[in-house]
Amino acid sequence: MPRKTTRIHYRRLLRGSEPAIAASLAASVGASFKHQIEGAAVSDDVRLRTYADPDHGTIILNGRFPTPTGDIFGELVRFDPAANISLLYQNGQTAAELEVRDMVKPNDAEVLKGMSFFLIRGDHVLVIEQDLTSAMLERYMRWLLCEQCPIAHRNVPLKLIPKLFLDDEVAKLKDVSLVRLKPAPLHPPGLEFGDPDETIHTEKRVSASTNILAILKAANFDTALIEKLIQRDGASVQLNLDITLKSGRNRYKLEGEQAMAMLRNVPEDDLIVLGDGVRKNRGRLERLGDQVDIERKGNVLDRKDAWRALREAATRYRDAGLIE
Repeated sequence: MPRKTTRIHYRRLLRGSEPAIAASLAASVGASFKHQIEGAAVSDDVRLRTYADPDHGTIILNGRFPTPTGDIFGELVRFDPAANISLLYQNGQTAAELEVRDMVKPNDAEVLKGMSFFLIRGDHVLVIEQDLTSAMLERYMRWLLCEQCPIAHRNVPLKLIPKLFLDDEVAKLKDVSLVRLKPAPLHPPGLEFGDPDETIHTEKRVSASTNILAILKAANFDTALIEKLIQRDGASVQLNLDITLKSGRNRYKLEGEQAMAMLRNVPEDDLIVLGDGVRKNRGRLERLGDQVDIERKGNVLDRKDAWRALREAATRYRDAGLIE
């Protein structure tokens, strides 16, 4: 079976002074599976785990596996109810060109637009993104625990924070003077889910990265020629974006929590954060990530092999003293 190189991302629930849940995230998600709505357990009916995201279509916690140790394995899937299947047909009357035609979806089927696989251990979350980001996982967890099930004490966002902004790292970032966005070069996008406006794949096809074309379009570049050169000649596009804030003539320095709020959904591998507290690290903070090879079925990752990779990554992180 073919394999795909992907990255495991580490996140942890940020509790703050008034946490929304008293138990761990894993225990809370496990409790939500047992919650009953009109006599049906959430774990037993996929409709009870279906969330209509206002920006990204419909998200479902499809695969779920609570272990005896308390770990929670999950598979999120995303689809757009309005999407049809676009196909190229050979026109029987002429060989000069192919015909583009939208095919209506089969009954009881949806067009898959993205997936992610995760492992929750305590408040720690390991995620494999396949065009379904950690930000969507955050919103789904808030809906599940705050709205769908009476698990949370407060209906507030549940923030899953990368290692870059955890605990003493936030203190080191109390004087952030510059944020540099430096994504991997943009090459022709992959065809896994056919959403070039939402996700552009990086050079090594390891994980979703910053949408460089969207940034250029927002800056009023005409990107049609760039896209043509990428597709026709295999050209690549590089972007370096420095972000600073000023108050009058003076540079405004962000506090760690402000930087966290601004940057927490930016792909961590694309960021360089400069500040007084991190110069001894040459402007870079250590990142916790892990590249793994996972079996692929067609265009999607195999669920069992993705969960296997997450379990092995959690063992490595535990042995390194990074998680319990």
